Amino acid sequence: MEVPEAVKEWYWGRVKGLTLRSLIYWIIIAIVLPVLSPLFKGVTIATLPSLHWYINAFIVIVLGIVLIFWYAAQMNRLDQELESKLKEGR
Repeated sequence: MEVPEAVKEWYWGRVKGLTLRSLIYWIIIAIVLPVLSPLFKGVTIATLPSLHWYINAFIVIVLGIVLIFWYAAQMNRLDQELESKLKEGR
């Protein structure tokens, strides 16, 4: 099946945009949060260790995993849009 050039360009543009957004989110999660975490040194919740430790140990990892699932869901949605566009084009 031949995919029209306009559909290819639309899809590739959407994939690039989604990937760039995900990369920016990943940079914020993986670099910015850990760099800023010392600002939370001394901030405690009840008797738990300082909040800066939790940001580096758990929050960054959990947000990274959430980002992976978010990206997969967005790609699935985009693929469904592509499939509907291809069916319309027939």
